[in-house]
Amino acid sequence: MEELPHRCIFNDVDMKAFMESSTKKELLSFVEAMGKSCTIGNARFDPSSPLDDLTPSMASLHGSLCQMIAWVDDFPPTNPELARFGNPAFRLWHGRLVERSTAIITSILLARDENLSVEEAAQRGRLAAAGELDTKEDASIRQVSCYLHDSFGHATRLDYGTGHESSFLVFLLVLSKVKCLGESPTPLSLRATALSIFSQYLQVTRKLQTDYRLEPAGSHGVWGLDDYHCLPFYFGACQLQSAGLESQELSSPKCVTDENVLKDYGDYYLYFSCIRYIRQLKQGVPFFESSPMLFDISQTLQTWDKVARGMLRLYQGEVLDKRQVVQHFVFSRFFAATWTPSQTERTAPSETFRNPVSSVLGMPPTRAPWAQAGVSASGMPETRAPWATKNETQEGDVPLTKAPWAK
Repeated sequence: MEELPHRCIFNDVDMKAFMESSTKKELLSFVEAMGKSCTIGNARFDPSSPLDDLTPSMASLHGSLCQMIAWVDDFPPTNPELARFGNPAFRLWHGRLVERSTAIITSILLARDENLSVEEAAQRGRLAAAGELDTKEDASIRQVSCYLHDSFGHATRLDYGTGHESSFLVFLLVLSKVKCLGESPTPLSLRATALSIFSQYLQVTRKLQTDYRLEPAGSHGVWGLDDYHCLPFYFGACQLQSAGLESQELSSPKCVTDENVLKDYGDYYLYFSCIRYIRQLKQGVPFFESSPMLFDISQTLQTWDKVARGMLRLYQGEVLDKRQVVQHFVFSRFFAATWTPSQTERTAPSETFRNPVSSVLGMPPTRAPWAQAGVSASGMPETRAPWATKNETQEGDVPLTKAPWAK
């Protein structure tokens, strides 16, 4: 039986092994390939035609992501005024994700194998996420679904951070390995995945972050790049390196401080979209105060190429090289641990102290020395106070006890 995906990073020894592994290099190379693909062709992304250049499999994923936003309406936040972070209704949303992930992934794989148009594939993806397709989970699906489950936040901690974003990246890498981005991914299909799929993914995660108030996982506050994300800034900076920029004013990173640029181009350029979203969340606060790191980047780096290279180093150093982030990665057949983990993942016990002691430990129960033993309907010895009499019973023949002064 094939081993289920599991954690393999538990201490500094495992972390060092991951940092030196071919698995990490492969993931980082995939990020770089997606970034470089954004520098080619027409820089502008057209949100009115989000399926352009996507493979049918990616179009199916896009359709599912669109439908996931509607799930929030099915599980509205409960008593949002009671907690600053973490609305428990998110657990219901995440439960649906787990429940329908098999259909979503099956739809992606079938779109790879069948001769579907991107429009047909996107519609099938919507139906899968809407629960209208019957599927049966198998072992290969479980090797993939774990990454989708971890892509939108933690259902217990009620938080979201760059580790969850990275799980979505691993999910895309796995889909690439099974030919869902084409037999050999082209720069155009990678560019469409980086811009169109990630843009739609951001719409889902932002909806979850605001409606369910998911806590930023590992946020550095104002001294960090962003409370929740890193990769969209890298892809967005790469997009702005393209020779096809429609306006010269966009060629300098300083333009992000111009409100008109964010208003006019935020729908078409991923970096501007991220900055605009931050400004909307932190209205009334000057940009240099709410996001000093992003402000410094805009003022000190002269080209988008330097911004992109800095963002890639930041992602590697602050995400992939941070044990507190990647220790939550699960490894599988498609995203393999190339080292022997220092320990095995702990599992919850199947039996607890609630079980009868005799059945769990093979030991007889004990009683106080003055207790007079009786036998219950379950066969377990019972104890009673010394003044209790045997002939006073209630329904079920369980002896009753009472204080000596009771009449």
